[in-house]
Amino acid sequence: MRPIAAHPLSDPHARSAVVIDHDPAHTLSLVTSLRQQGFTVHDAQDGFLGVALVERRHPDLVILDRDLPGIDGFEALRRLRGFSDAFVIMLTDDDSESAAVEAFRSGADDYIVKPYGPYAMRARIDAIMRRSRALQAAAVAAIAVDPEVLSHGSVRLWPSSRRVDIDGTDVELTRSEFDLLHTFMRARDQVFSKSSLALMLREANGLSGAHITAHDRHAVEVHIMNLRRKLADDPRAPQCVETVRGFGYRLAPIAAASLLLQAAAG
Repeated sequence: MRPIAAHPLSDPHARSAVVIDHDPAHTLSLVTSLRQQGFTVHDAQDGFLGVALVERRHPDLVILDRDLPGIDGFEALRRLRGFSDAFVIMLTDDDSESAAVEAFRSGADDYIVKPYGPYAMRARIDAIMRRSRALQAAAVAAIAVDPEVLSHGSVRLWPSSRRVDIDGTDVELTRSEFDLLHTFMRARDQVFSKSSLALMLREANGLSGAHITAHDRHAVEVHIMNLRRKLADDPRAPQCVETVRGFGYRLAPIAAASLLLQAAAG
C-alpha cells in the first residue's frame, strides 16, 4: 500500500485539501467551504499543476474536476495515485455509467455529479475524514505491535498497516481494493453478494444509507477487476478471488491455487 502521509499524524486535528478545478468561481466556492470545515486548502487550475501540487503538499483530501486543461481529471487521478493515498472526490457534469466506471478505475473514492447540494457535500467530506483519522490512528498504533498477518497462497495482508505483498513484493491497492481483499481473506469460505460488498464499502467510507443501486454493484465489479489485475489473478483459474455465478464473490479455495501452481511448475 502507498504510505499514509506522515504530516497529519503529528497533529490529529490537522486537515489539508487540494482543489483542482479550472472554473475560478467554483474553485472559490469549494475553497471557502473547505476552509469553513477546518481544512488548509491549496488549489490548481489544470491537471499538470494539480498533480504537482498534490505531490508537494501531501493532502488528506483531493477534490478533482473531470474536465481540466492540460490533462483531464482521469489522467491526473491515475498519476497522483502513483504516490498519494489521499481521499479523492471526482466532480463531473457527466452522469453516464461509463464515466463513473472510468473514475473508479482511475482510483477515485467518490464520484459526484453536478449540480450537488453544498450541505450534502460537506456531510460526505466529514464522514470520509472521520474514517481517515481512524485509519491514521490505527497506523500509528501498529508501529508498536506485531500486526496480525493474513495469508492465502503467496499473498500476505497486514490489516493494521493496510499492507499487501505477493512473495515479498509490495502491491499497491486503493482503499476499496484493500477492503475487499481483507473481507475475503478474513471470511475465507463465505460468499459475498455484490450488494453486501457495496454496502460494506459504503460503511467503510463512513457513508450512511442501505439502498444499493445498480451503479454501486457495478462499482464493486470494477474494484474486483482492478484487484485481480494487481494480484495477477486469472479469473478463469483464480488463486485469490473466485466468482460464484449468480451470486457474487469469495476467496478462491486454496486447493485451486495449489493445483494451478503445480501445473505451472510442471
